[in-house]
Amino acid sequence: MKNKIPEIKNNCVKFIYNGIAKKVSIVGDFNNWEKESLFRIEENEWAITKEFPSNARFDYKFIVDKEEILDPLNPNKIEGGFGFNSELQMPRFHYPVATRFHQNIPHGTIKKYTIGSSNHCNYKRDIYLYKPYKSPHKKSPLLIFQDGLEYIIFGSARNTLDYLIYKEEIPDTYALFVDIRKENRPKEYSPNSCYGEFLIEIIQFAEKKADIKFDKKYLVGVSLGGFVSVALILKYPDLFNGAISQSGIFLFEKETDFGNLNKKIIYMDSGKYETKAASSLNILNLNKKYKQKFKKSGALVLYKKWNDGHSWGNWKAHLPLALKYIFTSGHTKHNPK
Repeated sequence: MKNKIPEIKNNCVKFIYNGIAKKVSIVGDFNNWEKESLFRIEENEWAITKEFPSNARFDYKFIVDKEEILDPLNPNKIEGGFGFNSELQMPRFHYPVATRFHQNIPHGTIKKYTIGSSNHCNYKRDIYLYKPYKSPHKKSPLLIFQDGLEYIIFGSARNTLDYLIYKEEIPDTYALFVDIRKENRPKEYSPNSCYGEFLIEIIQFAEKKADIKFDKKYLVGVSLGGFVSVALILKYPDLFNGAISQSGIFLFEKETDFGNLNKKIIYMDSGKYETKAASSLNILNLNKKYKQKFKKSGALVLYKKWNDGHSWGNWKAHLPLALKYIFTSGHTKHNPK
């Protein structure tokens, strides 16, 4: 049994809170962060039992008399963009080995740069350039991560790249992690912004710094970052070869033509519990809908649904699969071991 608290028996999970309180509730990925009351078992003991799939994983918190707290009895916690949450891992859930730091393998390097935009958007941004430990001599693929710093810190992207490259499960690849301020995400991560022009400048900057040609370019993002990753392929089909969209919030106009996705490689996923996440959008249904549209356009699509929610634990766990897919599909020549 992976967790002693919460108590897990078969697929049933008993959440327990011990302490003086007038009311105790639980919120998490599994209930779209809407309050569910725990029942008073004894004077200072509260509990609720819920049933989940055996491979599920969730973030959650208790609310004790209006105060949000971590589960005091659960040592497992996970950090995301809004701080720490308690983490429930069901018995058949396991983070892939690629997400861990492995001291005894070679590691790529990351350099931080601050770059400004020459266009009218007047962007100024921190970017992080990842160089694989076996640097290609003339050309290399390039991964461009939206929400770059969070992908490094919360998504274990650096660990994942190091491990998959070392195991030859993906080719030696450079990566750009492009940071963003949270308050700017809705504006910048939209098809009509000049964020795409800024990315082109960043790519050119990175090629000069690395003294290498990036021959294939793949965009990576979560939530709105997943949406803009696909949208930028439509806008610049000759520049980008594919995208990874994790829990993508697709806000395309009804008249959008997806013809430019023909033969592009797209990995997309969503949590089965993302039915009322991120401003009450049903992300699960959005992804089901656009999976069909992308496939109909001729894109090479892999779509996965996970027993999880809208959180970095979900995206971290499935980034290795996403990376392996885009590098082993369609016209990509790399053959992993």
